[in-house]
Amino acid sequence: MVDPQVILLDFDGVIIESVGIKDQTFEELYKEYPQHLSHIMEYHLSHNATIRFKKFRYIAENILNKPYGAQKEQELSKMFSELVFEKIVHCPLVKGAKEFLEYFCAKVPLYLISISPEDELSRVLDVRGLKKNFKQVYANPIKKSEAFKNILTYEQLDASEAMYIGDTPEDYQAAVDVGIPFNGRKSRMCIYPYSRLSSVRS
Repeated sequence: MVDPQVILLDFDGVIIESVGIKDQTFEELYKEYPQHLSHIMEYHLSHNATIRFKKFRYIAENILNKPYGAQKEQELSKMFSELVFEKIVHCPLVKGAKEFLEYFCAKVPLYLISISPEDELSRVLDVRGLKKNFKQVYANPIKKSEAFKNILTYEQLDASEAMYIGDTPEDYQAAVDVGIPFNGRKSRMCIYPYSRLSSVRS
């Protein structure tokens, strides 16, 4: 493999140790439904790359059997963001992430691609002083595969000249769909079924 001319990175579980925090926050969000909590968390944990808004809808309609609309979505989104923000701004970076970013941002363009809402991610990056390391940040609602294609077009590069670092099978699949070489970091409970993945040490 040739040295990458651009590096694309996921955020949660790759740059910052926030995956467990978001799991805890998700559980806290639904603590008023103890009889459904195990089912809710099973669904949440088995859908790593599903954006939270789709999870909220699925849980309301298929687990809680409650009506769900735009107002409820806004309420849940606001509650989740408020609960998670203070925890994330104080949680540790992945070991070696700071050094990685500082070294490589002087060598090649770095792009951040996350399924977190854009405004929330921007706030976290500002508070943590991380935004300066990235040429551009892509977040929800843009899909990762679309972000990859946009970056390759802008940088005028072939997919083989890029590298994506993620931590879920869905990250791997998004890279494969576009033809970008992938490096995986194992975070939380994520066990890769792909023997060809190389590992980014934490």
